[in-house]
Amino acid sequence: MADYISQGPFQPSIPKHLITEEDMKILDAFGLTITPDGEDKLYLFADDWCTHGVLAADDPKDDTELEEEALYSCLQGIIRRSNGELPWISKETAYTCTRNLPDGFGGSAVFVTADDVQYFGTGSWLEQRIHETENRDNVPKPPTVCVVLDGGAVQKVVTDLPEQFPASMDVVVIDTDVEGFDEQSLLKLPHNGETEHAVGHLVKLSNSDYDLAAVVDQIKKRGW
Repeated sequence: MADYISQGPFQPSIPKHLITEEDMKILDAFGLTITPDGEDKLYLFADDWCTHGVLAADDPKDDTELEEEALYSCLQGIIRRSNGELPWISKETAYTCTRNLPDGFGGSAVFVTADDVQYFGTGSWLEQRIHETENRDNVPKPPTVCVVLDGGAVQKVVTDLPEQFPASMDVVVIDTDVEGFDEQSLLKLPHNGETEHAVGHLVKLSNSDYDLAAVVDQIKKRGW
């Protein structure tokens, strides 16, 4: 008989002053191991992760079963309470097995913010890759976007699949060569924590009247 094991850490450690008594009850309900991390933080770890928890009552018949969403809602409350001190909490889980069974291994991650909970699983990711490979002929063709210039100036931006983009989509065109332009016409361009200057304008993404597939094929053949 095989034992299936699911365990992993929550990151980062949580400041103690953000965790209420009600939070601790939720964390305990899911069997999390809670250990001090320094003097003012707590490190959470799931030794045997289960997607269900039990909120214990004084009388066992009054115990409340909790879905994992209750835990993530609790973590969101902690994040909101932090007022920016703790902008996110992640949970990464490793799935292993005491026998070499094909369904006994994998992993998942959950990323929690104040207003969102995002999930990722290696199993679902692999299933998607397998499906795409085995049904390659049915995979939708990705769109090609073409920037058309004349004398170095962008004239238009076109695509062969406009239906895959929002209607009347704007494309921002910027040029960081600002020599000859007066300061009032310059844009402030945040970049890597600094502010650069540029000139720019908007261009509407439009349907292409070029055969972009033929153009792409020529470019690839030339190794450009």
